[in-house]
Amino acid sequence: MRWQRGWLVLVVVGLLATATGVQGEDKVEGDLKKMQGEWTWSIPMGGDVLYTFKGKMLTVKGQNRTYEMTLTLDEKAKPDKTMDMKIDKGPDDAKGKTSPAIYKFDGDDKLILCFRPEGERPKKYENVGFEQFVAELKRKK
Repeated sequence: MRWQRGWLVLVVVGLLATATGVQGEDKVEGDLKKMQGEWTWSIPMGGDVLYTFKGKMLTVKGQNRTYEMTLTLDEKAKPDKTMDMKIDKGPDDAKGKTSPAIYKFDGDDKLILCFRPEGERPKKYENVGFEQFVAELKRKK
């Protein structure tokens, strides 16, 4: 339960995401290439979250917490494309966990993520209590 509260803080407080670089010869192609750069998410409780994708890494940094994640995408998954966000660095209750997600683009400037802090992958784009969250990201200009 502490892990879920940690994600709640991540969502409610509002976060700043910064990416770290890709190591080795990993190529960034397809949807991952389209995600590169900075995106903002305005959360209902106020405040903005800034996501920056760089290579296969995503770092989420907020007022009180920082998360660095490795992304794995499956663009061919049906009915929705999938993303796994493995937390490499973050609070002790989150490190090593993988947050399953589904995602879709709405044009070039909107990315919609639906994720769970842990457990089963979401099946629909809907908020479910503190168990599942929908984030509508807009490309930062």
